[in-house]
Amino acid sequence: MADGTDIQMDNARNQTVSLGAPLPADSGRRPVKIFCHHCQQKLDVTSLEPFSRFACPMCGTELIVPTWFDNYLLEEPVGTGGMATVYRALDIALDREVAIKILKEEVLPASELSDLFLNEARTAATINHYAVVPIYTCGICDGKTYIVMQFMNGGSLEQKQKACENLTVPVNDAVKWIHDIAEGLENAGKHGVIHHDVKPANIMLDTDDNVKIGDFGLAQVVKAEAVGTQKPVTAWVSPNYVSPERISTGTETYPGDIYSLGATFYHLVTGITPFSNPNIEELIWMRTRHNPVAPNQLRPDLAPELSSLIMKMMNRAPDMRPSYREIITTLEVYMKRTMPNSSSMRRYASSVRKSVPPVSPGVLKNGVPAPVQAAPAGAAASEAEPPVQPGAFQRFLYHPLVIITVSIFLLVVILIVAFLLFSSGASHESAMNRPERIIGNEVAS
Repeated sequence: MADGTDIQMDNARNQTVSLGAPLPADSGRRPVKIFCHHCQQKLDVTSLEPFSRFACPMCGTELIVPTWFDNYLLEEPVGTGGMATVYRALDIALDREVAIKILKEEVLPASELSDLFLNEARTAATINHYAVVPIYTCGICDGKTYIVMQFMNGGSLEQKQKACENLTVPVNDAVKWIHDIAEGLENAGKHGVIHHDVKPANIMLDTDDNVKIGDFGLAQVVKAEAVGTQKPVTAWVSPNYVSPERISTGTETYPGDIYSLGATFYHLVTGITPFSNPNIEELIWMRTRHNPVAPNQLRPDLAPELSSLIMKMMNRAPDMRPSYREIITTLEVYMKRTMPNSSSMRRYASSVRKSVPPVSPGVLKNGVPAPVQAAPAGAAASEAEPPVQPGAFQRFLYHPLVIITVSIFLLVVILIVAFLLFSSGASHESAMNRPERIIGNEVAS
């Protein structure tokens, strides 16, 4: 049975505690009432400064004052840049946590630019891929242009990297992240979307360290007929990751994102950007006329094929850079050898199994046999290894060694049967040609 103190505390929690000086009745400010996440005390924080911090009067827990924005409750800013500020927010209608990016008014003051941004955000919202941050909606509220997207509670790769020793992340982690982002960018390209600002700050993580690339709302939409052509660039970018052609001409195509992805890969595994110079003019000159130091010279444990891939992605000639598919294939070969149980490889194995037509087990739609993943020695059957792909038995039967062995066996059998038949025939012929002798009333040889 609860004592008097407990009853008093429960009664207190059922009452709303108002904090700060009361606002005038005609202030027009929308009431902001919250619960303390620790003691569940009801609090009216309408009169407090938005995003200021205060202590719960019941339990002392530090809280942040949220504020209304349209039908969302902005809980706190989680990042800001030259173009926009990102807030963690609560979608009241759907009761879910979201991220809201609100563009700074000085960036898009003109209505036509705001319309351009919204149209691009709507196009980006059509991208449905596991490595792309989904966009929920976009609009204008109180003259401010905004987009609403999934909230990634693991922060950005930039934040992740800053927390690592020597600013270098484990190679296998970097490979997995770059592989997944390459697949996301490849999928975006199929929708006619160029990102234009690929960098660690725009690659987000969930609590399981899975990555998604965001900020597609700042990308330029390229119509299918315009793919592979130069197009004026208006989006803001980071000079540490932008392609040389973007710097020198102000124009960029799909290979520009590949360069930026390569620069991101370089930064993750070496801890430094490919080029570094506080003087922006000198930095531009370096990027347009020189190649960076090979990453395996800065990190000797980096596999040669990975170092070579990064340098190819950062080739100053756009048409000499590998395609997304070439990048993905190279990284999958590496992952098969070094981390067959990674989430990326499990997705790859799953996609392969789904692509096998039922009428022809073990053969993909393009006629390529489905790969077989061998389990490590001593591994239990219950381990999370992908099962043997359909058609494995058929592939075994058509293996050259099996065919040769069976052919030799059949030839030996044929020779033995032929020898036996020949011997039997010769004996019969000899018996037919022998002279008979009469012994009494019997015929004998």
